[in-house]
Amino acid sequence: MDPISITGLIIEVSNVLSCVINYAKAVQGAKSDMRKLSEELFALKGILEHISTGIGDNTPTPEKDIESEQSSGVFDRDVMSRVLFTANEFLQSLLQELEEPATKFKKLKQKLEWPFTQDQVNAHLIRLERVKSWLILVITADTAAAEKDLHQEIISLSRNLKEDLRIREQERVQRDNEALFKWIAPVSPADSHLRASNGRRMGTGRWFTKSHLKGWLRDPLDGKRILFLVGKSGTGKTTLFAQIVEELTSMASGDPSLCFAYFYCTISNTASQAPGNVLGSLVAQLARSNPAILENIRSLYDKIPKSQTHRLPVDISALEDAIIKHSTGNSRIVILVDALNESSETDHIECSLLKLARLSSNIRILVTTTSTRASSKEANFLNIKAGTMKEDIKTFIQYRLEHDTALRNLTPKLQAEISETLLKDADGSFRWVQLSLDNLCAQRTAKAMRASLSNLPGTLREMYANTLERVSPEDIQFVHEALFWLSFAKQPLTLRSLNEVVVLDETDTILDEDMMLVPRDILLQLCQGLISVDQAGHVNLAHSSVKEFLTSEWIRTSRVSHFALDASTADTTIMRKCLTYLCLDNFKPGYSEFKKRTRIRWFLYYAAYFWPTHGTHCKFGERERKLVNRFFATKSLTRRGNYGVWIEALIPGVDHSIIENTEPLYYAASFGMASVVKAILASDPGIDLNAPGGRVGATPLFAACWRHNYEVAEILLRAGADPKIADPGTGVNVIGLARMGNFLSVRDLLLRCNVDLKS
Repeated sequence: MDPISITGLIIEVSNVLSCVINYAKAVQGAKSDMRKLSEELFALKGILEHISTGIGDNTPTPEKDIESEQSSGVFDRDVMSRVLFTANEFLQSLLQELEEPATKFKKLKQKLEWPFTQDQVNAHLIRLERVKSWLILVITADTAAAEKDLHQEIISLSRNLKEDLRIREQERVQRDNEALFKWIAPVSPADSHLRASNGRRMGTGRWFTKSHLKGWLRDPLDGKRILFLVGKSGTGKTTLFAQIVEELTSMASGDPSLCFAYFYCTISNTASQAPGNVLGSLVAQLARSNPAILENIRSLYDKIPKSQTHRLPVDISALEDAIIKHSTGNSRIVILVDALNESSETDHIECSLLKLARLSSNIRILVTTTSTRASSKEANFLNIKAGTMKEDIKTFIQYRLEHDTALRNLTPKLQAEISETLLKDADGSFRWVQLSLDNLCAQRTAKAMRASLSNLPGTLREMYANTLERVSPEDIQFVHEALFWLSFAKQPLTLRSLNEVVVLDETDTILDEDMMLVPRDILLQLCQGLISVDQAGHVNLAHSSVKEFLTSEWIRTSRVSHFALDASTADTTIMRKCLTYLCLDNFKPGYSEFKKRTRIRWFLYYAAYFWPTHGTHCKFGERERKLVNRFFATKSLTRRGNYGVWIEALIPGVDHSIIENTEPLYYAASFGMASVVKAILASDPGIDLNAPGGRVGATPLFAACWRHNYEVAEILLRAGADPKIADPGTGVNVIGLARMGNFLSVRDLLLRCNVDLKS
């Protein structure tokens, strides 16, 4: 037995104990877990010290080797060494998880969070107990009379500990991967899939999954490896897509060579429409079954300094190359993308998918959309028509007739009449059938159902118009506002946040509980099936066709024209509403303090994060400039007033000194708000263009370049901003950025502004 190993373990136990004690001083919770870990670590340290003192002189001699061999009896010295080694590995893994954070932000987070879940704490305690058990056996066993089963028990403990450490290593790798996944795949398709699957009925979609899917996977027609399922809005493409995902999940479980990934683009979340997020999610999913796909991506991720508080999205070409590189050999990669038409960057995503299909014979890609620019030379097309979906619609109607409380007890004759009428008039639209059945279920008598059945609107838009006509005059404003926000918001809203903003007028200076809608879910009733709440508590338009209807030319001259929405002015309207909200007297007390004064803050996150985003997509007139100036002027109030609340909402957990010391110019530059930057420079000619801001103290110019806001960067450069000042977070300046692959446009910008790139 090597006393140096024992001494080394004692030191490692002391190091881990020190880390746990430091957490105990700083962290706000998990005191019981820390106490248990500390007790076990102290016990382990005591056992190791007892063994150490009993070993004696460490000088190796032949006599001592013989004596040691005799005293060891049936115990295997190699086994002992392995257990000591694995025990050390375990302690090292604990130290790694308790290590000092590299950034100020993470240090602050450490004070708020205990790094282990309850399951992880229990696992650590079990491992500690196993190490102690082995060492106690060494101390207490009468080696001269030790039996074979005791020897086996010790070997078993060693193996168990080794297996535990193997699992721990897997967990560590998984955690590392999760951090990488968070970078490349900030949007998960899981919630969208659950929502789509909830609308699927058993038996639907088989016309494709049984007749087309396997043949297309095996031998695509004319060698075209990308297939577009094209159909008008409301034909059930997303429901069919969910069925295809389930079918491929089942196929992949029995075929290790089959890897597949899927993604849903949604109108309610702009992040789900970004090409990088779509490709990143696909790569992250493929990596679950083929980890090697992350090799090149990880090398890019590892080059980013750990101290860096924000990271640029991974380059799309790197994601494309990763998929293509690992689609060789016997592997088959299947990629599914739903509702491509709902992305604001449809062409970019389509271009990437066509590239993947063109460059690898092992890739198959299926896309659902209402239209595509792809040519017949590049892809195959399957048009979803009324006849195609007839059996699915029939199955859907039959399910509703059998399960809906209002329909299942009708006479067989009336049920047959309902089924026949809906099938005849559906024209392939699932959405029209669903709304027609909802309308029938709302009737109180069978007689009323027959009357409703004979007067059903002939089209989906007429169905929507009829729904809006039933909105009472006093509720029109609330319904219009709700539909407006759900059509143009950049991210899904909760019901509470939606309730706050629909009652807000641009002349309001305060919001209180008396102004809120009651009951809290009243909007769901007022909008009569046009909106819905998902399992995550977010409110969405019930279907993408609702937005198509509300923004169509048809509605502008219809009987419900007062519900028409104008997409061209939406960003301006939303930006003004967000700033009106942020300027409320509710937030005058400033950062931290406002939470004690008001319960109105559900819409705060959206207003804080997205007013600049909407602002970059609209023109600033005098009205908008005055509102921005009014908002920024609040920074002179105590605790930076409304401006301070904005920064605190924008960067949760931010150090208050950052709020106090960061000027509006920094955030305007960071968000790419060219009009706001111009207004700030015009109103204060003597402003410090290089004043550091944000979490790492970057200049406005560096923040603009880092986020690819080159119009703003050019304004700042021409105003005299210094490109030579190094960014504390990355250690490079703007001129250094120009030499990096992701910032070639910075080089062009600097040359255009006559900046010497050699300096």
